[in-house]
Amino acid sequence: MPHPVEADAWDWDDGNESELARHGIGTTEVEDVFLSDPRWVPNKRHRAGDWKMLGRTRGGRRLTIVVRYDPARRLLRPITGWDTTVAERSRYSKGR
Repeated sequence: MPHPVEADAWDWDDGNESELARHGIGTTEVEDVFLSDPRWVPNKRHRAGDWKMLGRTRGGRRLTIVVRYDPARRLLRPITGWDTTVAERSRYSKGR
């Protein structure tokens, strides 16, 4: 199964940038999380994105970002995000 860690580029536009901005998240923060060896979790809800990327920014902020990965183009499209909850930290940190 293709994995988003293989992505080479980002798919940014006004739509996803403004959605993330509504949650107080900037594009640089999303890219920071990607570069911080994040935890990847399949998005069970599969609404808009197929993966959740959980990690920290260079500033230490913990974020959960829902992404769609296009393996043919090796393109990662952030959909939405939020500050990682305590429950998410607990659930996804096990075994790491």
